[in-house]
Amino acid sequence: MKASWMATVAGAGLLGASALAILVGERRRPLRRMTSPAGKRIPVNLALGALSAVAMAAVERPATRALARTVERRRIGVAQALALPPLARDAVAFLLMDYTTYVWHVLTHEVPVLWRLHLVHHLDLDMDASTALRFHLVDMVVSTPFRALQVIVSGAGPRALEAWRGWFLLAVLFHHGNLGLPARWDRRLAWLLTTPRMHGIHHMARAELTGSNWSSGLSVWDRLHGTFRLDVPHDEAPIGVAGHGGGPGVAASLRLPFVRRDAWEPSVVPTR
Repeated sequence: MKASWMATVAGAGLLGASALAILVGERRRPLRRMTSPAGKRIPVNLALGALSAVAMAAVERPATRALARTVERRRIGVAQALALPPLARDAVAFLLMDYTTYVWHVLTHEVPVLWRLHLVHHLDLDMDASTALRFHLVDMVVSTPFRALQVIVSGAGPRALEAWRGWFLLAVLFHHGNLGLPARWDRRLAWLLTTPRMHGIHHMARAELTGSNWSSGLSVWDRLHGTFRLDVPHDEAPIGVAGHGGGPGVAASLRLPFVRRDAWEPSVVPTR
């Protein structure tokens, strides 16, 4: 119990320090010039992020934690079926969680009902660490059955699940960050990780670019499936979704998935 508590505190400290480093880096060496007032968009992102966090804490986290304990106890899933030491099984489960998150991200773009929810994330007209928090709370609830399936298939026990959660949050904050890493560093990191330049291409307001770079952690999945791109300058196209002149506020963002049909057509929802 004491070791588990210490690991939790150490993980939280590492995550906090890393988030602070990303925030400082965004201000000292930004990748893109911001186009909309931070005082307007960041509070909206934080509010949507808070609502999503509440939804996850109420629905997704309790369900997957209980399921992970069952998976480990009953030896369910790929990792649990392997004759490997516990840490090696955790590593296999971690990789499968990362890969199946790639699959889920593709589905959120390709399945119309899921895209209408995920669209809220893409409507930010700029990208920084706060964009990583901008999700519709129903998006988080709807993802719960798939997340449960990930745990079952991968065989992720509690330790592997929590390690993946921390990694995922840090990775999402990093690749949404407006971090102007030297181009050669970004290219080298992109062989392994999803980088700010990579994910910036995914957020550009052109459908053919949004249909690339779906990895959320390790970039190998995009390379494996032929969806990797790093050949587009970071200022090639604006961030956002074509047809939306301004990022909607909190209330409009929450209404948006339920009142529009074609996500790439001009919005019929007021921005306030």
